[in-house]
Amino acid sequence: MIDPDKPLREQIAEAMARIERELEILQGPSTIGGPADDREVIAQLQAEYQALKEARAHLGPYELPDETYE
Repeated sequence: MIDPDKPLREQIAEAMARIERELEILQGPSTIGGPADDREVIAQLQAEYQALKEARAHLGPYELPDETYE
């Protein structure tokens, strides 16, 4: 969900953290039944994470937190 009150860099960081958590859960040991085949979901999450990482790397200085300006 987009929050216009938060800087884009912060929104990207939060999205990346959510994806990292989902990957931890999916790649961890199964607690119910046998192992699930989550390879496709994992691949999609990893691709989304990489896209966010690249987008963050290409943000201009106007997306830096206000306290960096003097």
